Amino acid sequence: MDQREAPLLDALKHLERHRIHGFGAPGHHQGRTIPKGARALLGARVFQADVITPKGLDDRTEGAHVLQRTHEIAAEAWQADFCRFVTGGSTQSLHTALAAVARPGDTVLFAANVHKAERAHALATGLDARIVPVVIDADWDIEHGVSPAALEQALDRHPEAKAFVVVSPTYYGVTSDIAALADLCHARGVAVICDAAWGGAFAFCQALPHDPLTKGADVAVYSLHKTMGALTQGSALLAKSGIVDLQRLWHAFELFETTSPSVPILASLDAVRRDHALDGEAIWAGVLRLAARLRKAVAGIDKLRVFGSGDLPAASEFDETKVLVDVSAWGVTGYALDDWLATQHRVSVGLSDARHILAILAPGTSARDVKALVGGLRDAARQVEAGTLDLPAAPAVLPGIDTLTVEMQVDPATAFFGPTELVSLEQASGRVAAEMIAPAPPGVPRLVPGQRIDDAHVAWLVANRDAGAFFLDPTDPDERRLRVVAAASNGRSGR
Repeated sequence: MDQREAPLLDALKHLERHRIHGFGAPGHHQGRTIPKGARALLGARVFQADVITPKGLDDRTEGAHVLQRTHEIAAEAWQADFCRFVTGGSTQSLHTALAAVARPGDTVLFAANVHKAERAHALATGLDARIVPVVIDADWDIEHGVSPAALEQALDRHPEAKAFVVVSPTYYGVTSDIAALADLCHARGVAVICDAAWGGAFAFCQALPHDPLTKGADVAVYSLHKTMGALTQGSALLAKSGIVDLQRLWHAFELFETTSPSVPILASLDAVRRDHALDGEAIWAGVLRLAARLRKAVAGIDKLRVFGSGDLPAASEFDETKVLVDVSAWGVTGYALDDWLATQHRVSVGLSDARHILAILAPGTSARDVKALVGGLRDAARQVEAGTLDLPAAPAVLPGIDTLTVEMQVDPATAFFGPTELVSLEQASGRVAAEMIAPAPPGVPRLVPGQRIDDAHVAWLVANRDAGAFFLDPTDPDERRLRVVAAASNGRSGR
């Protein structure tokens, strides 16, 4: 197929030249009416492009096959047998992939650092989610991928498993050994789903890690909006034939996809696919040069550490466009420094936690952006040296991520839908969680419904809350209380 084609963009251009006298949705009818203030802020053309796929982008029966051709071209670009562009983010793509390989009651294996999206789907659909430990770097206090040994043990314990979900690359740019993991799974007929949200561009640049589909993954999910330049919520779901039933995957997609997908998002996905298929090497060569410049400059700032290829676990690859900086030697938290950089230098980093900040470089990153971040960090370093950096001190004790374990005590649905009560975070040890607590970013749950809360969880959550963490969607927005299974229902049952 011709990767120079962009069927969605071509269809929109045709529609712009031949406008429709519409009597259906959307009600603004290609921008003939625009809410006050939106025209100046967003422009008219975004409304002109906001049409529905049948009787807009295509005819009533989608006879021109605009979307179908778009998906076929994209599948070839990623060397896959199946592609669907998704407008509900990679959360929707992951839900779709899981629905295609496992039905309620089936066992699935999740890497311990999966996103809340996977855990939410398991809860909502009644999957028996079993956790596979990940490699933890205690020195950096970060999670990496899954080792083959850990997966093999999990497969031995759960021979009934239908699928394994691994996060590769991680938020920090570190991959797992997908080839080895896939070999273990395929020998037992288990599908490998790779949450590669941050790795969509790997297929288009040899200087980036290998694309998981080329290493044996059966399904890969990419957030094209995260790194490749698509509009927010733009995701791609790709799959290889073999273990996964592609027709069932297609049916699952139809179940989850809205009947009114955002055409501007779809068009942006089509456009970035074309750009990367034609010029991916050049696009990412420039990004990697900027990343190297940033990495070198930050490493030269007193007391800052920069994560690099020398810190990788065995058989891993590293996406060097992710620049992780340990700021703990300054005696401040990454949370506080993140806020300070935003207010003092108008710099927004991709992630902050108790010890780190993470800069994520992408095609939209400019040399000016890099200069601003380096300048902000050098300003902070000068103030640290002078004792004038007005930031709260980091907590004296910050428990490591390696202190946290997962023990399910109650069936997740029973915990979530059953009787509950609110208790203070400090008094939650020994109770069973009835809500999900996922500090964001990266949105990795530290508690899920049905999980036993122990002293280590309380210590970690309290320390990070007090240090400035943002807990995604807690019942108590003040992060002082947790929703737990009511005392009378706190017995062991289920998984």
